[in-house]
Amino acid sequence: MGSKLRKKWDLPLERRSALAILAVSFLMGGGGGCLFIALSGDGGIDELCAYLTGYLELAAENQLPRGLWAVLWGQLKYLLAAAVLGLTALGVIGLPVLFCVRGFFLSFPAACFLRVFGGRGLLPAFALFGLPALLWAPALFLLGTSGFCSSRRLLGRTLGEGGGSLFPVNWYQAGVCLCLSLTAGLLEFWVVPVLLRGMTRVVL
Repeated sequence: MGSKLRKKWDLPLERRSALAILAVSFLMGGGGGCLFIALSGDGGIDELCAYLTGYLELAAENQLPRGLWAVLWGQLKYLLAAAVLGLTALGVIGLPVLFCVRGFFLSFPAACFLRVFGGRGLLPAFALFGLPALLWAPALFLLGTSGFCSSRRLLGRTLGEGGGSLFPVNWYQAGVCLCLSLTAGLLEFWVVPVLLRGMTRVVL
């Protein structure tokens, strides 16, 4: 029974290599975001401190200028980009770049809170970026891994090599990814502001 379950969850070599490439790209982007803020000068940090303090004060007063559709688009645009890149041979390069960018924009703002507020900054950083990432990250990696495999097969056919199915993503997977990203957007719009209002008492 255990061996059957392991075989069911084992990924084929092609998908494992795709996942590894995208994971490394994501981590490189995340490391770049942390390094960027770590190397920032004191003058820039003073401006950043004023900005983040003002942002949290607005959050405490429930006056953040946020629209539902803007928040949802902020989550869906990366998923849509991954889906489009997975339909072309350009995805072999475009998807790692996309994951690198996504990793940067996840770690950079979180590192900003940590640099300005110290350990206390982890609380708003987790609420703002960590909680939604628990939902959108699995969706992005699932769609990106399948798209990368498809792009690599398209590239192989372009170069005259053979290949299997060009679209390894099925409708069920695409639907799950879409639902996860939408839920991440709704969480960011409705739940995160409530958490931030409570955390400002600790951070400020």
